[in-house]
Amino acid sequence: MRIVKIILTLIVVLAAAGGGMYLTDRILARQGEQTAMLGPGGNRDPLVVETVAAGVETFAERVRAVGTARARQALELVPESSGRIAEIRFESGDSVEAGQVLLLLDDRAEQADLKSAEATLAEAQAAFARQEKLNRSGSASDAAYQTARATLLRAEAERDRARIALDDRSLRAPFSGIVGLTDLVEGQMVETSTIITTLDDLSVIEVDFSVPEALLPRLRPGQQVDLTSAAWPGRIFRAGISRIDTRVDAATRSIALKARIENDDRALSGGMFLQAELLMGERRNPAVPERALTVEGANTYVMVAQDGVVRRVSITTGQQRDGRVEVTSGLPPSARVIVTNLHRIAPGMAIEERPQLQPPEVAATPKAAPVTGEGG
Repeated sequence: MRIVKIILTLIVVLAAAGGGMYLTDRILARQGEQTAMLGPGGNRDPLVVETVAAGVETFAERVRAVGTARARQALELVPESSGRIAEIRFESGDSVEAGQVLLLLDDRAEQADLKSAEATLAEAQAAFARQEKLNRSGSASDAAYQTARATLLRAEAERDRARIALDDRSLRAPFSGIVGLTDLVEGQMVETSTIITTLDDLSVIEVDFSVPEALLPRLRPGQQVDLTSAAWPGRIFRAGISRIDTRVDAATRSIALKARIENDDRALSGGMFLQAELLMGERRNPAVPERALTVEGANTYVMVAQDGVVRRVSITTGQQRDGRVEVTSGLPPSARVIVTNLHRIAPGMAIEERPQLQPPEVAATPKAAPVTGEGG
């Protein structure tokens, strides 16, 4: 019996202790809720918070890719014939016009061949004129006349061939552009495979890049492409799609594109590595400061002021730009988002709302406009 009494006594003591702890937790929790509702310090003065309006901004849907710049026309210049260099008429980096002579080979033999061909042609012309006169008077046979005519035609062909051979002793620019480096010197022997220099038409740059095949229905000529280069930090070159490939690469499941950009200041050169951003579309959505967001697991919230009370709103976010985050759903258009004292507020708490003013130095400093080149 004594043991039974002891056990019963212990049960009563433990039950009393458990009940006391439960009541204490409930009282403390109740006091915490009342304190939060009253504001800091337990008084009834509402906490002052600053709010901003969820302004509607334009967000662009872009696809990023890497591209390679190419001159509109580019080639390696080689001579039409072999020989010794007589004169070099360009300096590396010169701008040249189409048809301009860049290099002359020794052409003394070709000059002599042309004079010989012209002399032969003169004799053939004189002989043909005599035969033609005799033929009209009936004093010469048709066979003699045809022979003289054939001789004249061969002489003209030889003269033309000699002119071409002489013309091949000079190297001319096939189009306007900028010549590259050369290590040749006058007097040096060159062959028809010797690269004299390079020629690039840099007035227009074409950029090659690829995008996933899923974007094919949304591609169109002239679509905006923004290009950036490590060589020009902070500068944006604005181009437009000029060509869309007719086939999808079976290995990469991507489609090749060409963007075209005017390059009047010659800032871009062939072979440069460029980052390309293809503009797919634009949309307008509310945006809030990034610091106003609260993330709990997969959920994102903002605190808004409504009738002097804190309300927690679940939102869906999109793009992030310059410290502001796009809100694609969940935020009412007229919402005032709380941006200060976020660690001191809770849903249902009384607050005093004050609109946040933009710092004067921020308002007075406009963003620099990007430097662009118009694509064709």
